[in-house]
Amino acid sequence: MPAANREAAEKFFGRAYEQYCSRDYEGALFNLERAIEQNTFLVDYYLMKGLVLHRTGRFAEAARAVSHFLEVRPGDKAAPKILSRYMQELAFLDTFLSGRALLTRTSSHARDINLTLDISLLQNRGFKGLGKARSSPTGALALADQLGNRLLIKGPGEKTFTGMEIESPVVFLFQGGNEGIVLSETGRVFRFDGSYEGLTELEKLPFSPSDGAMVKNNLFIATSASARRAALFSLPDMTLTAEIDFPDTQAPFEPSSAAVFGEWAAVADRNNGLIFIISLNEKKAVLSFSADSPRDLAWSPLGELYIVHDTGSVSKTIPDLGKPEVVRSEVVLMQAPDAWSLFFQEDRAYCLDVGGFSLWELFSYPEGDSPGFFSLDSPAITREADRESFLLKAAVTGPFQTYMSKNRAVATAVWNDRTLTASYSSSGPDAPSAPPEFFIPPGNLKQENLHEAASGKEILEILEGLWKKRGGGLRDVAVSASIPFNDEDMLRLAGFCLQNSIRLSVYADAFPRTSLMRACALTGGSPLYSLREGPAAPSFSRGGMIRIPLPADETSSGFPSRSVITVYLDMGAVSLRDWMPLWPDLL
Repeated sequence: MPAANREAAEKFFGRAYEQYCSRDYEGALFNLERAIEQNTFLVDYYLMKGLVLHRTGRFAEAARAVSHFLEVRPGDKAAPKILSRYMQELAFLDTFLSGRALLTRTSSHARDINLTLDISLLQNRGFKGLGKARSSPTGALALADQLGNRLLIKGPGEKTFTGMEIESPVVFLFQGGNEGIVLSETGRVFRFDGSYEGLTELEKLPFSPSDGAMVKNNLFIATSASARRAALFSLPDMTLTAEIDFPDTQAPFEPSSAAVFGEWAAVADRNNGLIFIISLNEKKAVLSFSADSPRDLAWSPLGELYIVHDTGSVSKTIPDLGKPEVVRSEVVLMQAPDAWSLFFQEDRAYCLDVGGFSLWELFSYPEGDSPGFFSLDSPAITREADRESFLLKAAVTGPFQTYMSKNRAVATAVWNDRTLTASYSSSGPDAPSAPPEFFIPPGNLKQENLHEAASGKEILEILEGLWKKRGGGLRDVAVSASIPFNDEDMLRLAGFCLQNSIRLSVYADAFPRTSLMRACALTGGSPLYSLREGPAAPSFSRGGMIRIPLPADETSSGFPSRSVITVYLDMGAVSLRDWMPLWPDLL
């Protein structure tokens, strides 16, 4: 065995530490290997490697590296907690991505419609009777005033609705930006290009629709209460591609609403008081459950189904989509007079009354303690008048964005067996998002933000290259649903995005798998039906700063050089943890 070259090993190790602190993971792993080649007794290599691998979404490999470190340093106080957290995160992701139910509770409140939806107080909407209200990932909103023969659309950032005269509009299906198609009760279908200069009529539906929803970029589902049917139609030719099979019902079948979540659709049978869960791959109902007079449906990003009832209430059903079966159903809003239609913005459900005057907001929060995802970078020392402080940049994400934003962040730190006070300050709302980097199958159109990949493994390779090229500045990516993933690559993609505050969306060129939809929910992404645009800038800040003042009787040089600081950040029941080696001689 060659003699250890400690000086060279320390040089490479120090370089790897600097690269880890700046989120250059490829460089950090490269220099860690160079360090261990120079000194095979460099035990800190295993801890540092575990921290780097965790940031790249390789949670199982990260846990193994930390385990190796503990074999040599069983008395280390930080490493067992790091290992426990990594195993907890891995178990949570394995369960969540599989489609298993995540048990949640619901907060519901009446809201001022103008303030909440950012509508000018001067606009008189004057609804005669709503059809359906629908929103887009970009923040646009469409209201079909069925009795008033008008469609109202408000683009992201706009204060007023623009109206278009259409006979008995039932629903507007967003495809991208403000673009989409209008389904009319007459069976006529119109294409809207977002310019407000007119509508293009497409082929007519074979029935009078009661609702519809986009399924993928060139396919939608339409239901008809009068024809007692639900079917899939292709765009733009309006070809009927498949009828949905339903079991026989006691009373005549009356599908009043439809909503889509990836490879699943929910159809409400108002006459029988039933909800059918449809496998879009099999084109048939695979599950049904009771719901009193259901009027409208909407899936949450987590895969919970919200239901508006004729009684003026809203319920929420949590299914286990891995089986599938219903785990829980409960009423989450009791008093909502004339409640009519549901739509989502980010992870918040909104219920609108039939006249467009009243609005209720609902959002999920964890039933018990829930892990969030939190990562630190760029440690620095700031010297003030009478003491020093550590500053660390922080990235925060998780499945309960609205809930987290409504709870005060409580931060503490532990370093060298001493508990230190800490504070967290949010960096404010994110800037408007640039179009995502799209990952699409080979053979598609070329443009700057399109990257061809034939598998999940190829996506990860390209993603890590883009991350390095952008210097960690990547914020939005979208993955084609038609690209095959194995479970390991899906978990790694979700982990990479969670650890680096990247919002993952799915481009629905096929039925999106549940695992991909769930990964999007964790990161704040959404289904997209166009390659031109991505989701709107999130209302919840994904970044901030941790400040840890050192006690007046200590300075940074007074602690052991190679010690790991633990930072705890709690937002209500969402617990966030991360560890950062703070080695003042390397800062």
